[in-house]
Amino acid sequence: MNAEAIVKLIEEMVDIKVQQQAETQLRPKPELVRLLEEKRFADRRRLEMIKQELTRLLGQPMVKIVERK
Repeated sequence: MNAEAIVKLIEEMVDIKVQQQAETQLRPKPELVRLLEEKRFADRRRLEMIKQELTRLLGQPMVKIVERK
């Protein structure tokens, strides 16, 4: 489960970063500036949450599988 969760979080992080990069190339209309600023704020918060979750998941001790003889 942890591996799947980590992959999903990394995919989400990459998606947000790609969107942010694309937004830097935009020349938005004045009415969209406020909406984009709100989105940037929400994206920054989500990225921080993703980082915290990845840190938590990666900081967990690994479960060692022991072979039975």
